[in-house]
Amino acid sequence: MHKQRVLLLAVLAALSGLALAEEEPSVPPSSDGPPLKGTNQAIPESDVYDLLTKSETTFSALYYGRDRQEKQPNNSNGGDIRVNALNLGLNFRSGYAWDRLGFDAAAHSSIRLTKGIGFSEVLYHDYKDMSNPAEGGGGQDKSDAVLSQAAVKFRQSPDGQGFSARAGYTPISIGTLGTSGGLQSHSYRGFEGKYKLGDFEIGYGWADQFRNEWDNRFRDMTNSWEQGRSSGSNPGKVDYVNSVGLRYAPENAFVDIGFGEGKDYRRTAQIAGSYTWKLQGGDSLTGVAYYFQGKDEAPLGLPNSQTAWHGSASLAYTTGGLTLQGGVGKSHNPDGGEVNFRMTPYGNSDNRNFIQTWGQDDDFVWDGMKVIKLGVSYDFAKAGVPGLTMGVSGNYSNGAFNPNTNRTYTVKEIDASVGYSVQNGALKGFSIGVYPGWFRSGGFLQAGYGKGDRNDVKVIASYSKTF
Repeated sequence: MHKQRVLLLAVLAALSGLALAEEEPSVPPSSDGPPLKGTNQAIPESDVYDLLTKSETTFSALYYGRDRQEKQPNNSNGGDIRVNALNLGLNFRSGYAWDRLGFDAAAHSSIRLTKGIGFSEVLYHDYKDMSNPAEGGGGQDKSDAVLSQAAVKFRQSPDGQGFSARAGYTPISIGTLGTSGGLQSHSYRGFEGKYKLGDFEIGYGWADQFRNEWDNRFRDMTNSWEQGRSSGSNPGKVDYVNSVGLRYAPENAFVDIGFGEGKDYRRTAQIAGSYTWKLQGGDSLTGVAYYFQGKDEAPLGLPNSQTAWHGSASLAYTTGGLTLQGGVGKSHNPDGGEVNFRMTPYGNSDNRNFIQTWGQDDDFVWDGMKVIKLGVSYDFAKAGVPGLTMGVSGNYSNGAFNPNTNRTYTVKEIDASVGYSVQNGALKGFSIGVYPGWFRSGGFLQAGYGKGDRNDVKVIASYSKTF
């Protein structure tokens, strides 16, 4: 199996090399292309060979280190994450033959550099390998290599107007159906189609399989949180997920509306909007609002579920390199505790990127939560150090309800960040960031619910080069 994966990456690299090669072309530049078999007609070079001559390949290398310590009663390693991983990726994007048809392919290898603890969500996680007692019976993270994308694509017009589509193993982002990203983007087996007219766009997406970053293959979707990968699991199959979306995005604003369904499991709907006011002196004020709701269906979901919802909004004021942000949020899910934004229990089949009050260690979307978020960041480019950024934010929430105690709890988090990105020279494309976080649950988990107190730090370094 390991040899097959190495061969897979080698084949993709060779394919990419075709696009990068600077050797003499097989068709002379003065020619219109080779003759079609059985005819004297030639294929115009600018039509079909754009697949390769206008292609691009991106190589990426990303280091991910994390040390999260969580206090859980009677479990010394419960909730802890310690990981050092390297992700190597190749992403090939073809040009368009006849200005209409093309294909994309991507492969990556996630490499565990040192022994770790916990479910890192960036390495393949083998639930059935119980050989490491330090994991507490939860399986192990392992190295792997996968073909993560392989899709054909179509466009009606090079300017993005009109109809466009993708089909195969591909990211999808329409309405409530989205693709979360870690070290590499997650992908579906499915298709998406969009029609764009000016600033309006309507689209539809459908998929029947999904591959998380912490899995080594595409799998059917299920109503089980781990897709039936652990011993003793007996999931029911969710035949497909699908969503329709409408987006209006004029200059400095957008409105995004979506409706989705996980077949016989869950229905979702959301609306998000943003507007940026340009102020005197180059300052700006940006407002964002988001509302989501979801409800389980009886066949595969909770038979008597109530409608769960989340709403959040923020304002961000930018002057020079300084940005000040404030946000508020509220969540409701009496049946499940934490609001589920997905159309399956697992698999990140959602588009929750609009949440305005999330934290590094928690999304702050538990039942009853009322959240206030404040943050400040600075871009040092305005002070003569381009590429350097720093920030800090804090979340304060009360009202998190624990049905085991019939009480509400106060939950808090402070997150910080320091990042630097090389702007030019031989190392252009290299960046590094450090992200410490401190989460305090107020006894939420100690009462048998939610998450425990956490001290967390991430280090992420990346380099990418497009050819």
